[in-house]
Amino acid sequence: MKKGRLYTREEIEVISKSAIGKSLNDLIKAEVITIEDKEANKGGLGQLIEKYLFGMENNSDSEPDFMPAGIELKVTPYRKLKNGKLSAKERLVLNIIDFENEYKNEFKSSHFWFKNNKIQLLWYLWEPGKDKKDYKITHEKLLELALNEDLNQIEKDWNTIINKIKEGKAHEISEADTMYLGACTKGANSLSVRKQPFNDIPAMQRAFCFKVSYMTQLVRKFIGNYSDVEKVLKDTQFSFEEYVNNIINKYKGKSQKELMKELNIDTNAKNINSLLINKMFNVRSNLAETEEFQKANIIPKTIRIEENGRIKESISFPAFKYTDIINQSWETCDLREELETTKYMFFVFKKVNDEYIFKGIKLWNMPELDIETSVMEMWKSTYNTIKSGNIVKSITNGKRKTNFVGLSDNEVCHVRPHGRDAKDVYPLPVKDKLTGADNYTKHCFWINNTYIRKVLEEFNN
Repeated sequence: MKKGRLYTREEIEVISKSAIGKSLNDLIKAEVITIEDKEANKGGLGQLIEKYLFGMENNSDSEPDFMPAGIELKVTPYRKLKNGKLSAKERLVLNIIDFENEYKNEFKSSHFWFKNNKIQLLWYLWEPGKDKKDYKITHEKLLELALNEDLNQIEKDWNTIINKIKEGKAHEISEADTMYLGACTKGANSLSVRKQPFNDIPAMQRAFCFKVSYMTQLVRKFIGNYSDVEKVLKDTQFSFEEYVNNIINKYKGKSQKELMKELNIDTNAKNINSLLINKMFNVRSNLAETEEFQKANIIPKTIRIEENGRIKESISFPAFKYTDIINQSWETCDLREELETTKYMFFVFKKVNDEYIFKGIKLWNMPELDIETSVMEMWKSTYNTIKSGNIVKSITNGKRKTNFVGLSDNEVCHVRPHGRDAKDVYPLPVKDKLTGADNYTKHCFWINNTYIRKVLEEFNN
């Protein structure tokens, strides 16, 4: 008879290692009692592995899964990408955030720390089309936060979330507020809300989580594909934030020509500013591909501000598939997920006396309020336009005008073409009513240049 929650640390390690190479089906067959197949399909894979590997029934206890060992068990998937690299399939969801109590303690006396400071990870390889009972556990690792090289940043992230609660802004929390430890939405839909202590506005229910980007780096570190990841932080006496600021302060105020000379770059390439940024940080690859930027899901963007304060370029996302849009809801759509989890590091070059000057950086993520109002309205309009088959509004002199949200229709974002030409198309789930077309030019979502100008207003002073 298994002891369930009473396993010691050593026993947990032995049992975890014994599961490597086994699927849920293998674990069920190893049981001395007969399990009906119907029962083995109930619940998530993690819950089922807890049951058949450790003999634990599903519970929502506030304690770690194993007491008194103080270890939480987490079963989490990874996948193999087309380029052969490994990636986490999803964020690692931890405990629900109790807005009314979590803020009352310091980090290492918090419920988060009590519940998650030691996590026994079991990784399984997710493969499309495969029955969940056939996924095999491939690796295990006891993640001890007290010994983790990222502990300082995780603590900073926890404090960032807690400070928003203390400021009465629990309803404005976004997963992109932080670097590694996030606060993801946890509920069926936008009606899953909780009270917050310092404001009467209900806040979306959220849980602490390790972000997908952070989990991907753990997968690559402990499973594979890690040796080729370049680091930005080459001096460990500094935090990531301190190191970045030291680099920026060294070059801020210099012209593009001065930077090219100092960094020994001689080119007329259009992406000269991106090349300068990479050289500033002394990285061989693209800054976006370095460990710290990938861990925190930070996207570096070079922005040019003209002398009149105008920003020419809007920020584009990858082209969306029309068939994907109508199979999603706002709560589960790719765009919301992207904005909820992504930080941008804007590298700003402003034109002064006909020369671009490097003015500095801004680390930014879109406020939750903007995501849940303007962006949501734009996305829902896009969804309805595609589903109703009302894409083309009119055709004048061979040019098509669409019913998609335009730059002047929404203060934050819009939709416009993102293909090589008009023949670069995706299939439509519903034929267009005006033209009868069953495919249409690729489109994507864009963040308005006018909105980005407001975000970067400080650089116009």
